[in-house]
Amino acid sequence: MLGILPGLVGVMQATEVIKLILGVGEPLIGRLLLIDALGMKFRELKLRKNPDCPVCGTHPTVTKLIDYNEFAEFAGRKNRWQMEFRKFKWKS
Repeated sequence: MLGILPGLVGVMQATEVIKLILGVGEPLIGRLLLIDALGMKFRELKLRKNPDCPVCGTHPTVTKLIDYNEFAEFAGRKNRWQMEFRKFKWKS
């Protein structure tokens, strides 16, 4: 069912990167492109910047990247704990 859709979207993303690097054309900044692959139709929505966004808003609270390895390790510990807890059976 997916067919070439991932390739189509990938080519479009690569084209956007090239436009940004070379400074040519009109990139999709502030716009969202919706693709209806079955109907072969494209629709474009204009997006406004959210002033309350924690990353790019007026007063950002997220100012640096997270330590992904630490995050993944914490998530892994949490999931293992949940799995072990599910195995636990109460004795009456």
